[in-house]
Amino acid sequence: MEKLSRCLLALLAALSLCACAAAEEAKPEAEAGQEAPSPASAYVLVTTATGRGWLPLPEEGEQSFPLTQVLPDGTEAVNVIHLTPTGVYMEDSTCENHDCVQQGEVTLENRGDRILGNMIICLPNQVVLALYTPEEVLELVQGEGQ
Repeated sequence: MEKLSRCLLALLAALSLCACAAAEEAKPEAEAGQEAPSPASAYVLVTTATGRGWLPLPEEGEQSFPLTQVLPDGTEAVNVIHLTPTGVYMEDSTCENHDCVQQGEVTLENRGDRILGNMIICLPNQVVLALYTPEEVLELVQGEGQ
């Protein structure tokens, strides 16, 4: 189980790096004296039965990431996470009811009006997506260090 946890965390880290790399490729080379790129407009905390990791929203375009995991009962579960410049939604899932897919997109603008707030939850596959501003991420990360 611990090996699976490590694999999942490595996958989430790789997805995050791919998202950052894709955003960097889309930008022209920085000239001397220019400011460093700004942080993403928001970040998605992906939590599963075995671990968690952060994904930045892309500055441009849309990205889909399949998240495959083996649940504690031994079944394989797949959720497809879709990132847009404004938010996140569950594109597809192997769960029976697809409630997570029907929850729609979470954006910084609509999260206060949604029943689940900033979250999308796939209970059968044990996946939670939560959208945070950069400031909220800093608060969460600093709170973990204490």
